[in-house]
Amino acid sequence: MELRGLGHKEPKERPHCVQACPAGIDIPRYIRFIGEGKFDEALSVIREKIPFPSICGYACPHPCEEACQANRKLSKPLAIRSLKRFVAERGYKSFRERANAPSTGKRVAVVGSGPAGLTAAYYLRKLGHGVHVYESLPKPGGMMRFGIPRFVLSSDVLDREIEAILSVGIELKLNTVLSKLTDLKKEGDDAILLANGLQAGKELFLPGAHLDGVLVGLAFLREVNMGQPVKIGQRVAVIGGGNVAIDAARTALRLGAQEVTVLYRRSREEMPAYQKDVEDAEKEGVRFRFFTSPVEMIQKSQGSLSIHCIKTEPSQRGKRLIQIQGSDHSLEFNTVISAIGQTSDLSFLEGTGVQTTPDGTIQADPVTLQTSEKGVFSGGDIVTGARTIIDAIAAGRRAASSIDQYLGGSGELDERIVLEERVHPALQGFPVGNRNEGASLPADERIKGFALVEIGFAKEEEAITEAKRCLRCDLPITVDCNKCTGCFTCSLQCSFVNQGIFNPMKAHVKVAPSVEGENTFSFSDDCDDCGICARYCPYGALAR
Repeated sequence: MELRGLGHKEPKERPHCVQACPAGIDIPRYIRFIGEGKFDEALSVIREKIPFPSICGYACPHPCEEACQANRKLSKPLAIRSLKRFVAERGYKSFRERANAPSTGKRVAVVGSGPAGLTAAYYLRKLGHGVHVYESLPKPGGMMRFGIPRFVLSSDVLDREIEAILSVGIELKLNTVLSKLTDLKKEGDDAILLANGLQAGKELFLPGAHLDGVLVGLAFLREVNMGQPVKIGQRVAVIGGGNVAIDAARTALRLGAQEVTVLYRRSREEMPAYQKDVEDAEKEGVRFRFFTSPVEMIQKSQGSLSIHCIKTEPSQRGKRLIQIQGSDHSLEFNTVISAIGQTSDLSFLEGTGVQTTPDGTIQADPVTLQTSEKGVFSGGDIVTGARTIIDAIAAGRRAASSIDQYLGGSGELDERIVLEERVHPALQGFPVGNRNEGASLPADERIKGFALVEIGFAKEEEAITEAKRCLRCDLPITVDCNKCTGCFTCSLQCSFVNQGIFNPMKAHVKVAPSVEGENTFSFSDDCDDCGICARYCPYGALAR
């Protein structure tokens, strides 16, 4: 693509961070508002796509950061999740949201008040439908409340966000156990959404799995989060390598365990848990034994358990593990927490046409989320297996859209709540200084209780500075050839971040000097719109 005089190069595709976000949040737009100090507007942009900005600011695994161009091209990604948390805290009382549509006269029942269920309920109510949510537990929130530890997500934040969702006119029925879906269908709802998640831990099929002192990870976390007394010993083993295992290990430390060890049958790199959480667990004192597979548990004495283990290693044929002969050994603990997966009780579906899978999930159309029974939809973990909060929110949005179409609506959820000026002040100069995601509690302070580990940004200026590191991948690169002096800074920087060498001939943007005084810019097909050229141009010939 060649440009002369005045012009611009439009991005070829959506920014990588937006593509990576399951809910499709317009990340560059709200980051830009933060950089301009417009926090209310930034929060409104986030709420165009999700009703849980604070919760995602605390507990989202932020796949957007992995995809961030600053991460791919330069040192470290933008602190997108920390900025979301910051703006949710600063602009919470004055954000804008779409008004409820006129009543359609239709009514929808939602089973489960986790992120998928509440997201769907919120958007269905906004579309004008009556919504009532059934929750079997005494408080709403699902895994957000009963699975995520309070040192990651506080009850105050959770309560505030859920209250805002319910305030749009959603009826919530707590302590309501759904024994039969057929009974619910008799209530006369026009559609039903099953979003009850995976609320139970999978059983550990080992000899001794039912001995005193052996706990199930999800039940353990639920009891702790509900404020119930949970007794554990001084030495605790956690079996598993997922997020529940890591959360249980860190929780056990805070309950007073002197030694916590995670036993995982594969390598550290193969752990499905978030790596940052694994690193935090290590900082806090959690120990890890990899390639260690428990095979039996034995009651040594009251309050003492012996786990008979064997070492494993990958086979030469791939990911299958083989046991190493002669590697048997025993480890002694006071408490063992099993965290090997999640499941759900689907007995309430008996007598219906809703089909399930051998894995204990519900079959639903991958696009519409409608089950094999007309008018019954399902989404979230109960369909996909255990996923993240942002995945559940995305499923809730998709379910709301499909149900609205089923009820005769357009299914349209998207709305630009706040508009943005087309002209933005150009950002020139070094774009990626040191990443700042805010402060965290020191490791030795964390394990003294359940205080939030991440403190966040202390000053608004810190968030604004971090936001200005954004490369603005969603904006066009404007070109003014009359300002170009032929210094080749753009090509040098481009070649360095893409090829690791300063060689203008290897760059994706090239300058062709002209004897007539007007240089020409050309962008190759390999240009991925990162905009490094614009940020480094000292004369404003390239800008974004």
